[in-house]
Amino acid sequence: MKYLLTSILILNFFISGFAQGTALESEPNFITGIVMDENTKEPLEFTPVSVYSSEDSTLITGGITDENGIFSIEVKPGKFYLLIEFISYHPKYVSNIEVLQSVQLLNLGNILMSSNATTLQSVVITGEKSETTFSLDKRVFNVGKDLSNRGGTAQDILDNVPSVTVDLEGNVSLRGSENVKILIDGKPSGLLNSSSGNGLKAISASMIDRVEVITNPSARYEAEGMSGIINIVLKKDKKAGINGSFEVSGGYPENYGVGANVNYRKGRSNFFVNYGLNYNANPTTGYIYQEIFGKDEIPATYTVRNSRRNSLSNSFRGGMDFSISETQTITGSVLYKYATNNNNLPIRYYDYVFSKDEPRGRFEIPTHSYTERVENESETSPTLEYNIDYTKRFNTEGHELKAAFKYSKDGELDQSSYNEGFINNGINEGVSLIQRAENDEDYHDIIGTIDYIHPFGKDKKFEAGFRSQIRNISNDYLVENFVNGQWDKLEDYSNQFRYNEDVYAMYAIYGAKWKKLSYQGGLRAEYTDVKTELVETQEKNPRSYFDLFPSGHLNYELPGQNQIQISYSRRIWRPRFWFLNPFFTFSDNRNISRGNPNLRPELTDSYEAGHIKYWTNGNIGTNIYWRHSTDVMRFVTILNPDGTSISQPLNLAVSDNTGLEFLFMYNPVKWFKLDGSVNLFKNIIEGKYEASTWASILLVGLENWVPDLLSGKNAEFQARFNYRAPVDVPLGRRKGMYIVDFAMSKDFLNNNATITLAARDVFNSRRHNMELFSDEYYRISDTQWRRSPIVLTFNYRLHNAKERKRQDSWDGGGGDFEQGGQM
Repeated sequence: MKYLLTSILILNFFISGFAQGTALESEPNFITGIVMDENTKEPLEFTPVSVYSSEDSTLITGGITDENGIFSIEVKPGKFYLLIEFISYHPKYVSNIEVLQSVQLLNLGNILMSSNATTLQSVVITGEKSETTFSLDKRVFNVGKDLSNRGGTAQDILDNVPSVTVDLEGNVSLRGSENVKILIDGKPSGLLNSSSGNGLKAISASMIDRVEVITNPSARYEAEGMSGIINIVLKKDKKAGINGSFEVSGGYPENYGVGANVNYRKGRSNFFVNYGLNYNANPTTGYIYQEIFGKDEIPATYTVRNSRRNSLSNSFRGGMDFSISETQTITGSVLYKYATNNNNLPIRYYDYVFSKDEPRGRFEIPTHSYTERVENESETSPTLEYNIDYTKRFNTEGHELKAAFKYSKDGELDQSSYNEGFINNGINEGVSLIQRAENDEDYHDIIGTIDYIHPFGKDKKFEAGFRSQIRNISNDYLVENFVNGQWDKLEDYSNQFRYNEDVYAMYAIYGAKWKKLSYQGGLRAEYTDVKTELVETQEKNPRSYFDLFPSGHLNYELPGQNQIQISYSRRIWRPRFWFLNPFFTFSDNRNISRGNPNLRPELTDSYEAGHIKYWTNGNIGTNIYWRHSTDVMRFVTILNPDGTSISQPLNLAVSDNTGLEFLFMYNPVKWFKLDGSVNLFKNIIEGKYEASTWASILLVGLENWVPDLLSGKNAEFQARFNYRAPVDVPLGRRKGMYIVDFAMSKDFLNNNATITLAARDVFNSRRHNMELFSDEYYRISDTQWRRSPIVLTFNYRLHNAKERKRQDSWDGGGGDFEQGGQM
């Protein structure tokens, strides 16, 4: 607590000094306004605005509107007129503008642009924004444009974002690294606390507006996330009155969903509600085959899974924005999620002992006799989250103070029963082992942030902020055997785990622009205090550490809509809770996975250089990156003499990840558009385990090709191909896979409704294949966690008809300093 109080006092003194000091300076003069479509009253983003002298019509200066159609241009006192030009609109002149020395901000209000009907008709090519728009450090994936996501979840959406992959257990990777921080609306969310995969599946795709990927974040962002940050932005409309969308979906295997997003804006108040209901029944299949190399005999086991997982999730989010005054806004929201899972998980073990000279393999093992273990699992996981955000805007454009508070509570109760018996030549010999397990998890999270932004003139800006996060997690795990009519506790597998983590952070950033060069430098300081405890065995592991996280960005604008950027940041990856929890799973008592409460955080230095080029019909981005990481966490599988195995994460290695990434969009004709990404990277990992040294070199190509055909009136067809190359892991290799998606949609009812048919993974090729090999054993596994469905979705938009005019893919560029954004 003393660190918290000290940090707040320092920050308050720092901000007060800046606010008082700048009050003595001469304020610059600005012309501001909002450029809007005359008919729809929608803001026109990234529209050029030129300022001319009224005396001799010479060009004085200019600017461009932001994503809300707002422009703010610094000028000296005098008389001017504006010329505003935008594709598909008539040029707009605003005359008789006089700027006085005594007026620092001249607001021209709403400036309406009328469309050029002839030009507009010739560029009608698409229904919504480009699927992916990107600047040098942030790219935005617009969810509504990807047809294959209709009727899906957040997990399906992330799996289709360029350079992002989601494995079969729901773990998210960015550029081949799982150490990525996932946020919702710029903040950590209770939806993702205990298990990111389950949390992502609980968020309906219909609730999501866009996904932002930040590969090399600046010091203003939380230092967590080695490979970057993924921010999921939920829907909240800005239009006046009531508007929204409603969605119903159904598919095979069983997959049903209902979604609603409603917004009501009037005067100073804006109310928003999101709701999503999802039910799915997923078949799970897979096998593990292993051999233990002995002197004369080779014991082998062939383990087969054919399971069924049923899940039902409800997600509700509601809140309001209220303008206290013209310069102050407060937003409050509440999020509630309740999910249940009922799973039937049978496992069969086929055991056999091969002789040295006998042909071996899983197909050589006799299958007439086997051990069967059946798990029946029920799980409930409620989440409740409160958010309050406050924004204070000062007289100077961009000068503001933001504060936010979040509290979330997440629980998960998992109860399982196990019956195990032996089938001998088709005859069931009865149940020989009865067990049960209970996993009761409770999670509390409190986050408070303060962010202060102070521009100096047009091209300079200072930022500072403070953040605190307090996490308390408890996990009680109990495993029992039923023996002689009573339940006996298994001491080796039962305990109570406590995890407390406090993180306090402060940052400062200075950025400026000189001609075509933008630069920004920042420093973030974080103090972390962690305590873990196994209550029953009284094992405690307190630790604390202080780290500095510098960042820097250079951006240079070249002629012809070209930009280049060089950036650096230092990042940290603290072990996730399920990496630390020593009691992870007991469903397969021969292959147990557990966490490691003694893990240390990984630290990474990240370097990146990028280039972006825009054309009228497309864009292309190229990035070269290198990440050097220490204390790398990797799962290691330990095979015991009795044939059972234990997998747990260890700090083993140092890694160097070098990559080359391409992202592009090409729209040559009105009926065809192609989006794609290629990520080639080489990951060199070196580590030691039990006196043995291992090294792996990985060369991977991740491709994501999305042709989009718009040949029919108000209709689209989309195909996606995704290839994931093999990956080296400790003592083995994870095999590659390819995924093909198809989707088509048709608009009707005056573009107020859309029906979509989406088939994800049409060839059922999304499977997890791995091989492990050493001098003592060999293991191969193949798993499919869930079968991707074919889904039919109906979407209806209330007072929010789909517009079918083309939008430029220019995203403003400018790098981190130009884009801003607070998290």
